Amino acid sequence: MVSSLLRFVRPDEIQIALTVGSLEVAACLQPLVNTRLVTSRVFQPTEIDASSDPWRYLGSRIRAARSARDMSMQALATAVHVSKGFISQIEHAARHPEEQLVKAMDSVLKADGELNTAYRLAVRWTEDNEAGGNKYADYFDAVLELEVDAVRIDWFGGGLFPGLLQTPEYATEISRRPFRSTSEVQSLVDGRMERASILDGGAGPKLLVILDEAALRRPVGGPEVMAGQLLHTARLIREGRIVVQVLPFDAGAHPLLAGQLIIMRFADAPPVAYVEAPHAGQLIQDQSTLDDCALSYDLARAAALSPEASLERIESAAKEYST
Repeated sequence: MVSSLLRFVRPDEIQIALTVGSLEVAACLQPLVNTRLVTSRVFQPTEIDASSDPWRYLGSRIRAARSARDMSMQALATAVHVSKGFISQIEHAARHPEEQLVKAMDSVLKADGELNTAYRLAVRWTEDNEAGGNKYADYFDAVLELEVDAVRIDWFGGGLFPGLLQTPEYATEISRRPFRSTSEVQSLVDGRMERASILDGGAGPKLLVILDEAALRRPVGGPEVMAGQLLHTARLIREGRIVVQVLPFDAGAHPLLAGQLIIMRFADAPPVAYVEAPHAGQLIQDQSTLDDCALSYDLARAAALSPEASLERIESAAKEYST
């Protein structure tokens, strides 16, 4: 399979060095081992460095083609049968489009194949990075952009509480590590607390969590920190703001043992999944792999305790840490 290494000189010029590599297409998690009425949020135009990666470059070419034809984002969305919000996500590189959609946009915008070429280069660049085992340092950035638009988030947190549920004390403990300064830790914790604010009020996503029992039993930060984390989670459950199901140890093996899984659903755009392992993460948009992810999540949820029994276990664990 052809892969490529791209060096972007400026937004309208690309230098390409082609190499030969390989990419093994993997199912959900393997790379790393309802609808409700809402107001669609379109990404606000910000300064975007189109030279920073080829997906941003593709977005800049779409915007330029729209501008050249004096076509609004909504008009393009209507012409290619997707939502305005989805076009905005593509233009800002929060989502990667399928090839057929790019071909349709290229045709509607009369871009003479420019968008198709930019898309192929982006795909090859991504293949090269994945085949070489390289991931971006900001691999979670796309999730941060997307989760605020999601109408529903299905989250399997593995052996930790999901970031949206963490207390400042718990987040501080898991952020500490050798060679990381106190200010860096505090910055990470502040960012996590800001993210959690999407659960405030009634406009945020519906959050459904499968929590491995290991997260309840691992004494992160000691008894006081754990009791606070468990009671915070229980409070959110009792307030009806989240649904949590504990996956007990005696459930044995389950489909999500390999790592973390997040599935985000949107009112006006296709769903997306995110899988993560230490120091690496990957967004999944391919429909067949998304189906695999959804099935794995559903099977794990089927093996979990009921929400009522889960709340009882969480509060029981909190009492154990408090005594």
